[in-house]
Amino acid sequence: MSASPSGVQPLPAGMRYALAATLFLSYMLFAFGWRAGDFYVASLGFSASRTALMTNAITIAQVVGSLVAANVLLKLGPRAALTLSSCLIIFGGLAALTDVFPVVFVIRFVLGLGGALAVVFMSAIVAKVFEGRELQVVNGVNSVAFNTGLAVALTFAVQMVASPTTAVVVAAVLSALVLAGWLFVSRALPKEAPSAAKVDSSFTMRDGFKDWFNWVFALSYTGLLSYYIVAFTFMDPATIRWVVYAGVIGALTGTVIAARTPNVLKPKVVVIAAAAQLVSAAAVLALSESRFATLVGVILGLAIFFPMPFFVQLAFLRPGVTAREISVTFSIFWAVSYAGSVIIIQVFAWIADATGGLSGGVPVSNAPLIYIVVIEAGFLIGTFLLARHLGPTLKAAAAAEAAEEVDA
Repeated sequence: MSASPSGVQPLPAGMRYALAATLFLSYMLFAFGWRAGDFYVASLGFSASRTALMTNAITIAQVVGSLVAANVLLKLGPRAALTLSSCLIIFGGLAALTDVFPVVFVIRFVLGLGGALAVVFMSAIVAKVFEGRELQVVNGVNSVAFNTGLAVALTFAVQMVASPTTAVVVAAVLSALVLAGWLFVSRALPKEAPSAAKVDSSFTMRDGFKDWFNWVFALSYTGLLSYYIVAFTFMDPATIRWVVYAGVIGALTGTVIAARTPNVLKPKVVVIAAAAQLVSAAAVLALSESRFATLVGVILGLAIFFPMPFFVQLAFLRPGVTAREISVTFSIFWAVSYAGSVIIIQVFAWIADATGGLSGGVPVSNAPLIYIVVIEAGFLIGTFLLARHLGPTLKAAAAAEAAEEVDA
């Protein structure tokens, strides 16, 4: 069973990977810019609720951006669409020029909008130029782009905390350099025939919202995304640093293994890993002040990100899925998951404020942390439902392939 959408257009290998690299770096630097902005916001001394609003400025923007991303891509084409998203990410650097709450909020909103567009475009563009195992590997690597940006930010956290304004500017400058690279390599993207574009546009966002898979796919990720955003925003940086580092290793390991794992087994791997995530999240909370804090942080990072290449691939395993359907799926995926996380994170902040507030950016009480671990359980529930939904189709496809091999 093919794991790629139909309509893949051939390009030389070197150019394919150059395109993939610029897409990866664009989203990686969005994450870096987001975290740099977090350090800058923290330096302004806002309350937990206002800090959460600054995070939600980005998540609200990502809801809006995700809802329109598929249509923006269709109307502008891949080259202009990613150029637009990159410009919005670069705009995030203007936060360094002000400390006025409403202005910083708007700038963070624009940054989030650029990131939302970029992540949807990334999935749709690679689906147009890669297929088969190559597509699985590229999707797996792209799934760690955000975490890589966080890892870089945390590696230089001391310097960034000391000079958060400089960190925000550096993020914007690096994004501008990657945009220049994109403008060069994206000239190689094949032009799509008008007739093909017309056919591809026949699957609308309304069609996507009617698809049960899209809803469960998005909602299953909402709990995990909310937990992770809360973790790198509000939890002990010493522990979360190891979660992020281990996450990079976990995702890359998952990418290699996912490419070699039969499609029929991939949903089962995600469910098992989701159960491990929940146990690890609870362990981080219980052991955050013990000598085992680093160890459980590493285990949590591995558990969160190892299954992501498998999880993302579930969207590509649907029979006959097209690049347009992929872009709609991921538009809905990011819109729903970020919309849910806006509410979840704000409730987390309210609980934190009501139970003692923050000390050094970390909640004084365990109550909000327990709440977010419970929310994280949504990933286990959702992936279990997806596994039951895809299981029969994947088993039938595997049986058909085995029969063909016997006949041959």
